[in-house]
Amino acid sequence: MLKTLKVLFWFGVFCLSGIFMVASAAYLYLSPQLPSAESYREVQLETPLRILTADHKLIEEIGVRRDPITYEEIPPLMVQAVIASEDARFYSHPGVDFRGLVRGFYGFLRGVNLGGGSTITMQLANNISFDSDNVYARKLKEIPFALRIQQELSKEEILTLYLNLVYFGQGADGISAAAAVYYDKSVDEMTLGEFATMVSLLPCPSVCNPVTDPGRAQGRRDVVINKMLAQGMIDRGQHATALAEPIAARRHLRNIEVNAPYVAEMVRQELFELYGDDIYRLGIEVVTSIDSKMQAAATSALRSGLENYYDRRHGYRGPEAKLPVVGEDPRERWLQDLNVTPTYGNHQPAVVTRVNARSLDVLFRDGSEGTIEWAGLEWARPFISRDNAWPPPQQASDVADVGDLIRVRRTGSALQLGQVPEIQGALVSVSPDNGDILALVGGYDFQYSQVNRALASRPPGSGFKAFLYGAAIEDGYNPATLINDAPFARGDYRPQNFERNFVGPITLRNAFKDSRNVPAVRLYDQLGTSKLFDFAARFGFNTDTFPRNDLTVALGSQDVQPLQMATGYAMIANGGYRIEPTFIKTISTLDGIVYRARQPTVCDDNCDAGSATQSATGAPLAATAVLDGEAETDIQDREPLADTQPAPLKAEQVTDPRVAYIMNTMLRSVVEEGSGRRVNREFERRDLMGKTGTTNGPAEVWFTGFNRDISTSVFVGFDQPEALGESEQGATVAVPIWIDFMKVALADTPENTMPRPNGLVDRLIDRNTGQIARPGQANTTFEVFMAETAPADNSRRPADTSNRNNDESLSTETIF
Repeated sequence: MLKTLKVLFWFGVFCLSGIFMVASAAYLYLSPQLPSAESYREVQLETPLRILTADHKLIEEIGVRRDPITYEEIPPLMVQAVIASEDARFYSHPGVDFRGLVRGFYGFLRGVNLGGGSTITMQLANNISFDSDNVYARKLKEIPFALRIQQELSKEEILTLYLNLVYFGQGADGISAAAAVYYDKSVDEMTLGEFATMVSLLPCPSVCNPVTDPGRAQGRRDVVINKMLAQGMIDRGQHATALAEPIAARRHLRNIEVNAPYVAEMVRQELFELYGDDIYRLGIEVVTSIDSKMQAAATSALRSGLENYYDRRHGYRGPEAKLPVVGEDPRERWLQDLNVTPTYGNHQPAVVTRVNARSLDVLFRDGSEGTIEWAGLEWARPFISRDNAWPPPQQASDVADVGDLIRVRRTGSALQLGQVPEIQGALVSVSPDNGDILALVGGYDFQYSQVNRALASRPPGSGFKAFLYGAAIEDGYNPATLINDAPFARGDYRPQNFERNFVGPITLRNAFKDSRNVPAVRLYDQLGTSKLFDFAARFGFNTDTFPRNDLTVALGSQDVQPLQMATGYAMIANGGYRIEPTFIKTISTLDGIVYRARQPTVCDDNCDAGSATQSATGAPLAATAVLDGEAETDIQDREPLADTQPAPLKAEQVTDPRVAYIMNTMLRSVVEEGSGRRVNREFERRDLMGKTGTTNGPAEVWFTGFNRDISTSVFVGFDQPEALGESEQGATVAVPIWIDFMKVALADTPENTMPRPNGLVDRLIDRNTGQIARPGQANTTFEVFMAETAPADNSRRPADTSNRNNDESLSTETIF
């Protein structure tokens, strides 16, 4: 017996020695691979990218959310819940619970989970490093690293770092962020049941999430609460109260103050190209050029405009789905369907629960109910085609049935039947002074479609004629020059006016104001491709993509961006000075250290021609305009800026200010007497100019307009081009959206127009012929001319047109 005990003793010593030697060898082998003490002492707590408006209102946070707190700010119940669930011997082991490891290994050999293998310190080690290793290598490295952490940090420091780093699901890193995301609370406001719920997430933050699976989350929470009772951390009263708490967790959105997701995505893409994935964790704060008031107005104007000025007028397309009506009360199934149906724009999903004579009772996803009265239903003529919606409904049963999944929008206290528009659009506003993008909406709803239509290219229609006529004025034409509105042909191409008629000789001003197509094509034929393209490029258009020797360019058949249209018109507004559209003002850290600041190009009345350093590339979002022109891959390597507000550059003069002024007056004529006259009726001010655009079909409709303070372009069309309906024009859809936005943007602002430059003269002319009027003649008006092109008696020809077409292969005609 004694001999057997000796054998067992020495065998045990041998095994322990072997284990010690293997462990020592493993430690010596792994030790050089472990992070240094400085690396985990200086672990940076990740903070998401924050994007702000110019007036510092939050647009978006992108990245993992983490709000670090100190040990003193962690409630004792949270500490106890973590220890009870994750590491009951936390205060007694040296970072590694060898007893627990043996128990876990024994369970592994038996094929059962006995738990206890990983301490809080080991989990912290894993959070700090080893993410890319396989599970066994990671576990081996955790042990020596946990021992090292235990030597360097106190238990309180370990707990603090752990609770600030650990992931709780739903984009929340750390307990403070989790409290905000799940309960919209601070940590000190949470209950015992809520602490236990959060702790139960640690092994499986996605699968066990209380938002996605509240039943499973409740079972796991109760296990944590029972452990706390068993370990004497809470009494039976606290235990009973915590178990009785309902699972109230749900995802609370960040405190987004301004709805500008298309802008946020533009910023994210720009910064990702510069810094890569670091932007999501380094706590970068970006201040954009967006004006919060204008952005809210832009979102509202585009959404309501697409709904009211187009979609509803073309009829009701019916319910999105017909849900089964089974059993005595199918509401539970309906609520499940509603919970997975997103809200888009102004329209929330609802299910029809009852059809009355002239009203519908509906159920919403939160279980509340409402009634859509007849006033909210009578618009719903059934959609047949873009040009036909008939007949008008006579009773509620003509519109919907019980079980229909529909859309409902609220207008004040009333409910209305709605539908998510199939039509899309964009609205973008630019400052003529410095190119700041003041508001940008790239579609009806970013969640519905992430395509940014403010940056997508589509044909602008007649809105591009402003640059054709501007090029002609620069080339020596004047607003009184006559051009023939008569049948015109080049090969098989025979342009037509919208009215399908011809009026004969007409002045350029009247041809532009009335948007006559044939005079525009004839003018382009006279002017030539090179002169138009050169002029348009100076106003920010990428003319490399324009077709050459294609007369339809005069009518806007080429593709351009709404942002380019707004920018080009802004340069007309500011007197012909080049600006670049920009949306990023500064890039800084959350503590206010500025690493990048845009050096703006500013245009004012004192701008000198040629004083800017920017090139006329025509790029809509040139990097030199967005930031400071430098590129690097690590923002942490960059020194803070000494001058966070660099002096602005003066803008380059891209055309004679007199040309810009005459273009202003011609665009004002459109608003006073042409297709934009609704603008004149809606505003009691004389500083608004603009031009509609309608393409063939019509497939796209536009309105771009401005005063000296703001240039705004509105585009409306389907993503896959198709006819909008025979009655649609820029004036019917785009103009009212523009008006709704500009009423807010210009509220309480004085009139502001381009100052009249020197070198212009006024002449009294015959409205129809453009000739100098005779004394006492009727039907006359004053016209503005550049002094050198002002007509003398009976002179209507522009100055020096002899070489106007020497670079064109197209044959040309005289003006008549």
